[in-house]
Amino acid sequence: MSEEQKIDWTSGEIGNLWNIYMANSMAVCMFRHFLVKVDDEEVKDCLLTADGLSKRILSQLEDLFNAEGMGVPHGFSESDVNLHAPRLFSDSFYLTYLDMMVKYGALYYSVALPGFSKMGLRQAITDINISTLNLSNKVTEVMLKKGLHVRAPFIPTSKHVSFVEKQSFFNGYFEDKRPLTAIEITHLFLNIQVNAIKTILVMGFSQVAKFEDVRDYFLRGKKINIKQHNILSQILNKEELPVAIPSHFKITESTEAPYSDKLMLFHISNLSSAKVRNFGDSMAVSPRHDLGAVYARFLLETANFAEDGGNIQIEHGWMEKQPANVDRDQLAKQQKN
Repeated sequence: MSEEQKIDWTSGEIGNLWNIYMANSMAVCMFRHFLVKVDDEEVKDCLLTADGLSKRILSQLEDLFNAEGMGVPHGFSESDVNLHAPRLFSDSFYLTYLDMMVKYGALYYSVALPGFSKMGLRQAITDINISTLNLSNKVTEVMLKKGLHVRAPFIPTSKHVSFVEKQSFFNGYFEDKRPLTAIEITHLFLNIQVNAIKTILVMGFSQVAKFEDVRDYFLRGKKINIKQHNILSQILNKEELPVAIPSHFKITESTEAPYSDKLMLFHISNLSSAKVRNFGDSMAVSPRHDLGAVYARFLLETANFAEDGGNIQIEHGWMEKQPANVDRDQLAKQQKN
């Protein structure tokens, strides 16, 4: 055993590896149903690559957990998938959904890396991220080929370097607000895209969910997404910039669930947490005050929605507890008794 192997895992390593396992456990279940319903061979190839990557990650993490003496998360299994259920989404949605999830994965692996101290674990996460980025390139290439990739709005390229001369650069509540910067436009565009994809997902999930509270939760999420979409779109419209949203998605009329309510609820709650990070990142790079206010409002609204999803998971006994620190006071009480 090397000297590094003798060192225990840190909270950052435990927490991030647990999250990565849960996300990929869910992803494998999503892909299982996609793969038995997909028709397009190029879309199927992308899904097979993604499925293979997620399975490799799960196997690698199980080995790491066992070697560390840490319990392997329960996650999700074949019991959470109904392969006999009709398809719920079109092939074009499969591909666009995969594009979103792969981007989220690459972002998470990059953000998680600083929380790792062991070089072996850092290299493992780095390798996973490289594979994820390569998959993202592959998916984008197929989307471009099929005319499914939606580009961010075009703006004129600057020919000269200039500097901000007035503090009104930060204004946004009055008529003299400046034009949007390229990064502000990009984040508005990306948030609109994510909302569009998530709206389709909750619409599909809502028509197959078995539990009424889960179904109502999905319908509430749909309303929130549409409202946020309209507000963000208005900001671009005022700048005379196109609001390009995917229009090639199809939801079938099936009411037979391809996934368990447990999995679908976990998925939407997780995506909501990811949106919270999106809005925080957007707020950080959007100097105009009105944009910051919009993102702050969305962040709080989406965080509350994600928490409500967690509460429903707890009520049904579906929420798997993340690894946590020990309760020292409770240990002391046990010793006393």
